Amino acid sequence: MWIAKGKRLFEPVLLLFSNTMWLFGAEFFAKLSRILTIIVLAGTLTPISYGTAFLALACHDMLALILRAGAGSQIIRCDDNQLEDLAKNGATIQWGICLTLATIQFSLAHYIADLYDNPDLILLLQVMAATYLFYPWVSIKIFLLQRANRMRQFSICNGICITVENVSIALFAWWKADFMAVAYGKIVFSILWLILFSCIPVKSYGLGFDIKVLKQLLRTSSQLFSCEFLRSLRLYADIFIAGKVMSPELFGFYSFAKNAGVGLSQSISNVFNGALYPFLCKLQRGNTLNTHQHIIYLVSLAVGMIFIMQAFMVEYYVPVLFDDNWHVMIPVVTIICLTALPSIMIDTYCSFERAKAHFNIEISTRFICLAITLLLLFLFSPTQPMDFALVMLLGSAMWCLVIYFSHTSIHKIANSDFFNTEKAS
Repeated sequence: MWIAKGKRLFEPVLLLFSNTMWLFGAEFFAKLSRILTIIVLAGTLTPISYGTAFLALACHDMLALILRAGAGSQIIRCDDNQLEDLAKNGATIQWGICLTLATIQFSLAHYIADLYDNPDLILLLQVMAATYLFYPWVSIKIFLLQRANRMRQFSICNGICITVENVSIALFAWWKADFMAVAYGKIVFSILWLILFSCIPVKSYGLGFDIKVLKQLLRTSSQLFSCEFLRSLRLYADIFIAGKVMSPELFGFYSFAKNAGVGLSQSISNVFNGALYPFLCKLQRGNTLNTHQHIIYLVSLAVGMIFIMQAFMVEYYVPVLFDDNWHVMIPVVTIICLTALPSIMIDTYCSFERAKAHFNIEISTRFICLAITLLLLFLFSPTQPMDFALVMLLGSAMWCLVIYFSHTSIHKIANSDFFNTEKAS
């Protein structure tokens, strides 16, 4: 009996492990290519150009994260009898979101460049805005792959796309494209993404326009938009503020530290979260989510230990991989690596709540994390890379402490008038 019970308990975890290993396998090669890209960029770009490229990527990635606020989460977690309607109408919503994001980024490029007094941002952001036009063609197919936990096919295609993007950025930078190399790399990624995922056989549902279903999707998408917007702001708050208060050269050094530290660890976190959410939705549909909660948190903690190991390795890999002028950032990179562990624990907590359709609780959690980050940045007013790194480390530790000791209060906040939007069925 105990053997049978243990088997029932660990079989789903083995699925998570299998999915994660496929994603990690693809990420390994993507990681090697990313390291190559960071090395080439650090060797060919000045700190000022490096900061320009990283700031443009931060603006683009913040908007791109909003793509996760569309129909994807709902298609992955819905019951089988809802799938066709959500897939058809979700495709319509994905087109609307992508066209809107492309227009917004293209239009805001001039204002962002004026805000940071950096005209080079205009062309960077406008070129990268074109990438949104590629995603809606295959986005529903990708959601269906994730729903079916077909992570082998997803990870192979995704890994190839990321690897080719990183290599292309390195090549463009080597060919003297300067900071525009990152924009050209994004275009290469988007084209290859469309080609590869178009070739995977997945049932197609076409486009739909059912007012009732669209209202349901839009209602939930508005909540998911709030989640992703708050998460994006929290991820890039220090970059947006540092870009204003630091000199261009200092900001370039901080951008390098962020990229060489949390930039590497964040990709691992994204891989794990990419495998985790569809897995949690599968458990939720089978009414076994709560049974595996503690085991999954232990798995998340184990993944987080990779970031601690990376922090200890910084003093060894930075001198080997990068030029002498970047070595001054070794202590900053080390501290930034440590912020990734609290981040993955918060993301795991939010994935649980999203799988349960507790979107208001996720919004509350994301809001608290952002508020803590902004409050500390305001109180300490850092102006140096090390100061920013220490403030972000303190903030990340406070996220986990506040969420852990205020779990019950967060549920109350989520149901208050401030957050209480109508919940999707």
